[in-house]
Amino acid sequence: MTAWGHTRHVALTGHDTAGLDGVSAALADVEGLDVEEVGQSDLLDRLDGGGFDAVVVGDRPPERDAVATLDEIRANAITLPVLAVGADVDTDRVETALVAGVSDYVRWHDDSGPELAGRLRALLRQPWRDGTIQAARWEDALGSLAHDAKNPLNVVTGRLELLDVETTHSEAMNRSISRVEAMLDELSTVATVSGPVGATESVSLADVANEVWGRLDAPDATLDVEPDGTLTVDPDQLGVVLERLLENTLLHGGDDVSVTVGATDEGFYVADDGPGIPEADYEHVFEQGYGTARTGEGYGLFVVAQAAAAHGWNVDVGESNSGGARFDVAVR
Repeated sequence: MTAWGHTRHVALTGHDTAGLDGVSAALADVEGLDVEEVGQSDLLDRLDGGGFDAVVVGDRPPERDAVATLDEIRANAITLPVLAVGADVDTDRVETALVAGVSDYVRWHDDSGPELAGRLRALLRQPWRDGTIQAARWEDALGSLAHDAKNPLNVVTGRLELLDVETTHSEAMNRSISRVEAMLDELSTVATVSGPVGATESVSLADVANEVWGRLDAPDATLDVEPDGTLTVDPDQLGVVLERLLENTLLHGGDDVSVTVGATDEGFYVADDGPGIPEADYEHVFEQGYGTARTGEGYGLFVVAQAAAAHGWNVDVGESNSGGARFDVAVR
């Protein structure tokens, strides 16, 4: 036992490159840390096996790329804190790594040992400082809450069927139960999309849009995707954003609404020929609870805003060429 808790096991990789040869020695004698050097080729297998509390990754692209290593770690659903260390790097590189999701970054020089040790120990003591870990904990907690809360609702629904209640009252109670269940589902979704973005890849806008449209109940509505484009994004997040934008269009645009999804220089847009959104409401449409339709809980565009924020995207609302609503998503 150490002064700040049990010994923490740290994997050190990618430090065996120019300018970073002192990292291992700087951490070797730090109280409370057990540092093990792990080769890049063995890293994922060792991390999957458990036993480590954090990873320190050397960063000197293109020879050693901490961001690429981070992407591989996260793609394997490993949520340990990942601290990058780089020698002779500029502030743009530090910003790039932090935006990509590294837990922290230390620019290495001969006197950086104490700073590296302090930042690493802070992450180990308070892992919620890392966005990926914090998001995973919230997702687990809210997912469990939503699941557990539905059990008593199921009991109420079952008992309600056994009671001799007037139709008017039973329908009202069932509607209320359904609303609570829908809100619990949305709670889980918000927790999922609000966390850091997973691995990105090049995807076809048309393929994702058509796949999402196929899951929606819109027999009389039409979808056009033109022109097609490719986006380098987390495909799951893109699917969530498109699904909620298309659901919003169907909810407010009418059964026979025509929808267009298209690529732009900055990303993509979703437009319709429905009644549109009053300009005075543009700044409020992404707030939780906003809605002009009789159905829905006002979470659709709120989820879009949360997912976009996690991805570093911008979403703007305006008027389509046909007078309906148009949402432009700028992908960074």
